Amino acid sequence: MMQKEEKVVVVLLVMAVLSLIIGYFGFATPAQIKAYSSDSKLGERVYVEGTILSKQMTKTGENLILKLSNLNINIFVSKDNGAKEVYNAVEAGDKVGITGKVSEYNNVREIVIESAGDIVRL
Repeated sequence: MMQKEEKVVVVLLVMAVLSLIIGYFGFATPAQIKAYSSDSKLGERVYVEGTILSKQMTKTGENLILKLSNLNINIFVSKDNGAKEVYNAVEAGDKVGITGKVSEYNNVREIVIESAGDIVRL
């Protein structure tokens, strides 16, 4: 049987551990997402805003490529990541905010979307 002082120490230790856990999960910030620039590295998560200039399904008709009026980079949405959903949700002229990863295809940079939720109409 534990003495009163031992019980107090155990309770204080449990409270300290719980405080650390709450602090970690409550105040930890996710990785910072930077605005896209020509200095962005491959694999880096970036954010861009702009007006959709064009949307086009690829030749196979399963993937989507968006072009924004203020950027000289393609936005690529694969069929597995919601290409048809995004195609139906946005139109040329819509202002959007996009989060994705910088990638390269045929030596040309692009931003690859991981899910349809990464494109938000503003």
